[in-house]
Amino acid sequence: MKVVLEVIEGPHSGHRYEFRNHDNFIVGRSPQAHFRLPSTDKTFSRFHFLIEMNPPSCRLIDMASRNGTFLNGKPVGVSSLADGDEIRGGASRFKVRIEPEDSEEIGILSGQWCPIPGAMKETRPDDPAGAIGPGAADEDLKTIGAYEIVREIGRGGMGVVYEARHKDTGRIDAVKTIMPAVFASDTIVGRFLREVSILRRLRHPQIVQYRDFGHDQGRLYLAMEYVSGVNAAKMRNRAGGKLPIPLAIEIACQVLDALAFAHGQGFIHRDIKPRNILVARRNGKLVVKLADFGLGRIYQDSPMSGLSFTGEIAGTAGYVPPEQVTDFRGTDARADQYALGASLYHLISGHKIHDYPQNLAQQLLVILQEEPVPIRKRDPEIPEALAGAIHRALARNPRDRYPDALTMKQALEPFREIPASGPKISTEVL
Repeated sequence: MKVVLEVIEGPHSGHRYEFRNHDNFIVGRSPQAHFRLPSTDKTFSRFHFLIEMNPPSCRLIDMASRNGTFLNGKPVGVSSLADGDEIRGGASRFKVRIEPEDSEEIGILSGQWCPIPGAMKETRPDDPAGAIGPGAADEDLKTIGAYEIVREIGRGGMGVVYEARHKDTGRIDAVKTIMPAVFASDTIVGRFLREVSILRRLRHPQIVQYRDFGHDQGRLYLAMEYVSGVNAAKMRNRAGGKLPIPLAIEIACQVLDALAFAHGQGFIHRDIKPRNILVARRNGKLVVKLADFGLGRIYQDSPMSGLSFTGEIAGTAGYVPPEQVTDFRGTDARADQYALGASLYHLISGHKIHDYPQNLAQQLLVILQEEPVPIRKRDPEIPEALAGAIHRALARNPRDRYPDALTMKQALEPFREIPASGPKISTEVL
């Protein structure tokens, strides 16, 4: 499937834009807009509207534009789009086309994916997978693949995480079930599993290891190394809202070790946030592991994620770099720097980098247009040099960030040691 936008009226009439993959399309006067109107065209705002597309689904979001966005002649805030819809902003008018390219891969029903007929079965990455769709909650799940479910340990945007026991070895792993946002064909499921299989190459002490994956009982699942500890978000909450600087820096430096390794292998995380940073104690030492490495990218790039970027922005806005909105498919390793910098900012100040409004469009505008609140305004006790190191990672232009993860680590390491006169780090937050 592909989504086609045809410009049928306005200064760019006759232009045509095609989208075959999950992407964002911004219309406005800003240099960051994909469809850019002249700066003299005051009928358009700098960021007028955004369309998130994951063929065949697409969603229109008016970005608090001054003169409004109109769908089929009516003003709109947020709306799903269908074949034949017309969008107007200023003097420009667009026609939406949703066109099939391979009728055997997917079908369409009421604007959603529908599975082609086929039996559901357990699969391996080199086997054909069965079609799957959005499922109910997994409260009654007892087994999946080679695992017996022990207990639920968490829920996130992609699915449910369980503590589970391998039936043959008795090993305890963490098993995540993936809940597609929309129905997906066996071709799409198989492609997703093949990409996930590559993640098993990521073997590093600071990265949660992927161990198994497959498709069973109509569910996708991933088995990962089980980490007995807590995530950094819970640590912050248990510590009263923020962590001691040396503890937070220790956590960040270990994450940067993981990033240096993974980036060197050509992998990016694209979903770093405190909830994905796991912290444990082993033999009296603090051990940090980065979870879900690369999984967010693979899921977001898959048609099965639906319109998940704008749908989940409320929960991740505090850690999303601007280029992940404007260059959805082209983000590189520097996006991980930004997300880690935003996470570190949150851990040591107790605040996110912006004061985000509730409205989705306004949140996107904050990400695209505003500089982070200076961290020393949040907490004047934070050393100026540390504030500068964090804000470099938060530079809106990726070129102004650190050249690589190890350089960022070097900038943070002076704050890793506990001053001789300072308080001891409490490990009770674990």
